[in-house]
Amino acid sequence: MTRPDDAPAELAVLLTPRLPGGHETALLGWLADAARRFALRLLVVAPNAEIAAACRRNGLPRHELSPLVPRWHLLRELLHWGARRPLLLAPGVLHAGAWLLVAALLLRRRVWVYVPMSYSAAFMGYRGGRWRDRLLAPWLRSVEGWVTIDDTQARGLVDRWRIAAPVFALPNLARLAGPPPPPPAPAGDGRLRVAFVGRFDPPMKGLDWLAGVLRGGAPWTTACRWLFQGRGPGRRLLLELAAELGPARVELRDHRPIADALADSDVLLLVSRYEGLPLVVLEATALGWPVVASRSCNVAHLLPPASSFDFGDASGLARSLQSLREPAARAAAVAHARARLAADEARYDGALDAVVDALRRPRGGR
Repeated sequence: MTRPDDAPAELAVLLTPRLPGGHETALLGWLADAARRFALRLLVVAPNAEIAAACRRNGLPRHELSPLVPRWHLLRELLHWGARRPLLLAPGVLHAGAWLLVAALLLRRRVWVYVPMSYSAAFMGYRGGRWRDRLLAPWLRSVEGWVTIDDTQARGLVDRWRIAAPVFALPNLARLAGPPPPPPAPAGDGRLRVAFVGRFDPPMKGLDWLAGVLRGGAPWTTACRWLFQGRGPGRRLLLELAAELGPARVELRDHRPIADALADSDVLLLVSRYEGLPLVVLEATALGWPVVASRSCNVAHLLPPASSFDFGDASGLARSLQSLREPAARAAAVAHARARLAADEARYDGALDAVVDALRRPRGGR
């Protein structure tokens, strides 16, 4: 189903993140599905060329703002958007871009929010987090509707923030192009090859803790080869780690498709302090690679019990990696995760239908 070029958009989406991470990929994916399946007419405002390119890859209509867009340009977008049609904000975390949320509500727009993580700023360790949360909470309760990624985050909105508006849990999906890489040949030296793929964000992703563990030089860490692939503010930390431990133990790569890392690895590792639902876990599972993750990553329900450990427990991490040393154990872990992931994916179509139906209702409609 297509729409005439001159048909008015039904939903405006104001994107503010500067880089298209996993959560932005999930958002653009379900917006594209809504446009194709339900002919939902969209206007997507991209803040820079990289986000605009991600919109194009998903077949989304958009107009592009300057990479250094002044904030009043976004306010202009709010003024031009009618008060009767819904407006979707996608801040990533609740307190990011709070000024835009407040401005939209003061202009009496029909504000919806897509947020993959409903954690408070205090929980995530941001400076002045308690004050941020107190100031933000009343505005959050004025939002018309919410979309998040799973029941855990939905409960957080209701229980932590006392949200009374509708909250929809729309599962993430692995959206991969091309065939999976072939399984890697066994390492000639018998070491387990462990890959981290994603944003180099030391506090959130736990890379500061992991770097300290590797520097400790425990025998189990030297029995592994460690690959870090991605980009972000922690790159310097990882460069120093690679220089200290040497290329035989640690390799650092720039951002590229996940398949590139998995082709040279046995296991994907996440050691985050907190997460929403990491898309990289879904992608690795779809491609046939096992995952080891801290329980703070919010994926323990997908993994075999032996593949999860408590953040900060180096011995637990060692046991989880050791449990996947044999190819048969890795294949069993993948089968376990795929079966549970299929149950989540089965909910997707109905959840998307419910979101689009709610967006199309008039203000206050049931």
